[in-house]
Amino acid sequence: MTYSREYIQDLIIEHFAGTISPEDSEVLNQAIAQYPGVKMLWESMQQDLASPAAKNFFDSIDQDKAWDKVKPDIRPAFAKSILQKKNSIWFSLAALLCVAVAVFYFYPSQRDASNIATLNHRPSAKPAILLRMESGRQLNLSDTSTRELNTASAHLTKNASGLSYQLENNETEEWSTLVVPPTLTYQIVLSDGTKVWLNSASSLRFSFSFVRQTRDVYLTGEAFFKVAKNAAKPFIVHTGQTDVKVLGTAFNINTYQTDKTVTSLVEGSVSTTAENNQKLLLHPGYQAVYQSGTGFSRQPFNPATELSWMKDVYYFHNTRLSEISGVLSRWFDVKVVFDDAAKAEETFTGAIQKNRPVDVFIQNIKASAQVKAVFKDGVLHIK
Repeated sequence: MTYSREYIQDLIIEHFAGTISPEDSEVLNQAIAQYPGVKMLWESMQQDLASPAAKNFFDSIDQDKAWDKVKPDIRPAFAKSILQKKNSIWFSLAALLCVAVAVFYFYPSQRDASNIATLNHRPSAKPAILLRMESGRQLNLSDTSTRELNTASAHLTKNASGLSYQLENNETEEWSTLVVPPTLTYQIVLSDGTKVWLNSASSLRFSFSFVRQTRDVYLTGEAFFKVAKNAAKPFIVHTGQTDVKVLGTAFNINTYQTDKTVTSLVEGSVSTTAENNQKLLLHPGYQAVYQSGTGFSRQPFNPATELSWMKDVYYFHNTRLSEISGVLSRWFDVKVVFDDAAKAEETFTGAIQKNRPVDVFIQNIKASAQVKAVFKDGVLHIK
C-alpha cells in the first residue's frame, strides 16, 4: 500500500493526541515496520510531539468543545467515508479539530504550490540589541562574542549567554535601557543577582546600582524574572498599567497588548497594583490579568505553554488571529494587515516555532481556515 507523507503525519499526531482508532493504529505500526522513510518520520516527529510542552498543550484542549464547532459543518456524505477521505478533508478541519494542532508548526502540509503564499521576507538591516545609557552612550550587544565593557559605575561582561556586570561604584544611580528588537531575545543579570529574560520587541530600564529603598525596573513588552531574595529591599517591576512588587520569586509579565497586562507567577508570591490602586495578591500557578475598564481578574495558567516563548515556541488555543499576528510581527519582523477586518476576530488553535520558517505557519493557517494570505512589499495581507 502507498502512504502519503501527509497521511502518515496525521496518524502520528492522532497517536500522540490519544485519538487514533485501533484500525489506524495498526496501519501506522505496519507502515513504521515496513518503510524506512516512515520510521524516520516517526522518530523525528516523536521528539517534538512527545515533549512535555506539547503533551501539556494536547492535555489542555477541550476536544468535545472543538468537535461541537466542527460537527455542524460536516456533510453526512463525508461522515460515511471519513476514513477514506481523511487525507482530503483533514486540513480544512485542522484549526478546529484541536487534536491536530501541532501540525501547524511541526511539519508543513504538502499542497499545490500555486495555493501557497511563500514568505521570503528578510529584514533589510540586521536588528541590534542595544544598551542605551542616560549619558547618550549606546552599546551594541548583538554579537555572541565575549567582550568586556565599562561604564561610570559598572564593569560589564557580555557573552553568548547575555549581559552581566559588577559594580565599580555602588552609590551612583546610573540608569540604562536594554532594548531587544523583533526576532531576538536576550538575558541580563542585574547587580543584585536577579535574572531577566526579555522576549522580542521588549525593553527594560534599570539602574546598574539599586541605591534606593526599592529595586525598581521598568518593562515594556514581555519578560521572565527570577528575582534574587532581599527582604529589606523589595523588587518592583513598573509597566504602563501595573506595578508588580516582590521580595524574591519567579514570574512572567506580558504587556504587549496596550490595554492588557498579564502577570503569571511560577514560584513565591507577588502583589500587583494598578494605577487606580486596585491590588491583587498572587499565588504560584495563577496569573493576574489587568484590563483597562474592567480591572483585575485571577486565573490559573499552564507554565509549559505560558513560558514556551523562552524555548522559542508560542502555543495558542482559541486565540484571535489579531493576537497571533502580533507574534508574527515580533518574532519574524513581519507587518500584518487585515484587508478583511473580520478575519482578525477569527480564532485558531496551534503553535508557532521561532526557528522554523514562518511560511510553514502561514501555509497551514491558509489550508485549515480558507484564509487568503499574500505577501507583498514587506507586508503580509490577510483577506
